[in-house]
Amino acid sequence: MHQAGFRQYQWRDSARKRPVWVDVWYPAAADTAEQPIIYGLGAGSAALDGAFDSRDPPLPLIVMSHGALGAARDYGWIAEYLARRGFVVAGVSHFGESWIYGPDTIEPAAVTRLWMRPPDCSFAIDRILEHDDFTGRVDAARIGAIGHSSGGATAIALGGATFDPAALAAYCQTDAAEGDLGCKYGESDRMLMPAPAEASASYRDARVRAIVALDTAAGPGYSAASLATVRVPVFVVGSEQNDFLPFGNHAGRYAANLPRATLLKLDAGEGHFVYLNCATSELAANGVPLFIDRAGVDRETVHARLAPVIADFFVAALKPRA
Repeated sequence: MHQAGFRQYQWRDSARKRPVWVDVWYPAAADTAEQPIIYGLGAGSAALDGAFDSRDPPLPLIVMSHGALGAARDYGWIAEYLARRGFVVAGVSHFGESWIYGPDTIEPAAVTRLWMRPPDCSFAIDRILEHDDFTGRVDAARIGAIGHSSGGATAIALGGATFDPAALAAYCQTDAAEGDLGCKYGESDRMLMPAPAEASASYRDARVRAIVALDTAAGPGYSAASLATVRVPVFVVGSEQNDFLPFGNHAGRYAANLPRATLLKLDAGEGHFVYLNCATSELAANGVPLFIDRAGVDRETVHARLAPVIADFFVAALKPRA
């Protein structure tokens, strides 16, 4: 295992006139001391701007996308673990949704504009591969993606699935959507319809060879035919007794329709937000606490279970090509 390093980059996609801030976790030199880091919501341990471990060959890169109105550093627990296992993790925070840019930049309607997210991730990959800090340290042939909730849908889109906002809006008007709190985002801002043409464009990034989708949102917005076009392996993790997104309409739907999916169900009362950092906060989304779990659920234990299987999946899926 390595030490974990942590760096922050404030980039701008000039073509899209959009800031793209990226937090990067990476294997740091063995003699670099980690220190406590406060991620805003949760804490971790990493060497801030620490030296890279020069002993490593070029390493696989994982691009990471957060859930609605979150930030990449809300998932420091898995990013740090992957860095210690020998991965470079580029956590993208999406402008318009993420608190990291400041409260004045948050636009609630941006939550429904899922098509804005995949280009942020592809831009981050571009910048990492060309940046002097990562020259010779990242293997461009071994790139994966991971995301939670809306971030999971972002990762699936990088795999080639195309979003259908009309289908998602129609689903939210049916009885099948009863109890689906994800639909409340569309209700509040009325932004799902009508959608621009780019909403249903393909954002496949052929460099992405493996995907981890954590309790992914917007399931009815991706047709079975569209999901069938995703040819890379996908590790789907879903909370069966879900307090936010009905499992069968979201994580279960992805697992059933992605041709190379492997499913891990969490079936001991874990909720939709158990995938966030451990933190002390009463923040809630549509009435569901982000950091207070059901009785009997220990978030740290859940993370300790998930982290090694996620890392093992990426190790196997991103083996160097012969």
